[in-house]
Amino acid sequence: MTSGGTIRALVGNREFRGMWIGSTVSTVGDQLAAVALSLLVFERTQSAAWTALTWSLTLFPPLVSGPLLGWVADRFPRRTVMVWCAWLQAALVALMAIPGAPLWLMIVLLVVVLMISSPFLAAQEASLPHVLPDKRYDDGVALFGTSVDVAQMVGLAAAGFLVTNAGANVALAIDAASFVWVAILVQLSVKHRPAADPRGTKRDPEGPKGAFTLLVTEPRLRSLMGMRLLAGLAMVPEGLAVPLAASLDAVWAVGLILAIEPAANVLGVAVLFRVVRDPAKRERLIGPLAILSLAPLVMFALNPNLTWTIVLLVIAGMAGAYHTPARSAWMRILPDAYRGRAYGIGRAALRSSQGGGMALAGVVAHSIGSVTATIAGAGGIGLLLATQATVAWRRARTRNDPKAVAI
Repeated sequence: MTSGGTIRALVGNREFRGMWIGSTVSTVGDQLAAVALSLLVFERTQSAAWTALTWSLTLFPPLVSGPLLGWVADRFPRRTVMVWCAWLQAALVALMAIPGAPLWLMIVLLVVVLMISSPFLAAQEASLPHVLPDKRYDDGVALFGTSVDVAQMVGLAAAGFLVTNAGANVALAIDAASFVWVAILVQLSVKHRPAADPRGTKRDPEGPKGAFTLLVTEPRLRSLMGMRLLAGLAMVPEGLAVPLAASLDAVWAVGLILAIEPAANVLGVAVLFRVVRDPAKRERLIGPLAILSLAPLVMFALNPNLTWTIVLLVIAGMAGAYHTPARSAWMRILPDAYRGRAYGIGRAALRSSQGGGMALAGVVAHSIGSVTATIAGAGGIGLLLATQATVAWRRARTRNDPKAVAI
């Protein structure tokens, strides 16, 4: 991701280190809990449908809790929010780990745990600009993002092995312990800071009345959000991984196709931050990289073989590194009093675009009978939208800072 010296500087920051370790550990724990509960459901019901439904439930709570609970991270001290959320999650997962607990109760508890994660993540994200100096902020966001990607992959890989050999209840107990560790780490390492917007008193009376209004009226925030929502089109190949592999007579490659996006993204972020050191220059690259993340998908109209499919997906995945500077620029532009709520809304919108894009792609592919044409169509639509968002981002940056020169 970044140079060894930069990583040492970030990890040497006590507050950042505590949040970073806590975030990574809790991400692995979340994968353990989701896999453990899914396997428990299958063992007790022998139903693939109920198992799939249980897994899908892990995707929906943030869509609701993000917009509804993000305000907590603005109205209360953010360290307090993180600590209390972690303790509540620890207690709820510990209840799930009790042998013989009813499945319905475990599912309800998991949904609540995932909902509580929204104010925790909002408080964590909104705290980073205060924890890190300006020159380290983008690097810190990049390290957070790549660490979460790696932790998700490691967590899913380890979860199946651990649950199978030690049992679902042991895996859940480990997850509960991970939340305890997070609570203690944050309490001991992060400084207490007053609430950003305790009763709405810190907001500009002449400014927008709500976070959503701010996000849709501020040109820079609006264009950045538009480019981030393009992930719903960029992830179409991932949603169609099984039929895509089947169309290539390489069903064995399903796992490979699914792994390309997160792995290529980690590599892309590493290259971007190693080659382009200046945050302002990275911001100018957000638009071109957004376009490049979708352009390779258009080439699926030529029905590429497996080798070229992998090449195209790797290029698209590496270009998807633009999300990291876009994320940090978005949070930097936001007034502190709005960061928690805005993060909750943005996270819900991003997840909706990803899930909705993949679901719609499945319907389209079934209707037209061609996986590659569906991927190419998503790429074409994405190119048009990415170009429009890039122009809007360039205008907004230039209007705000006449010295900003867009690429």
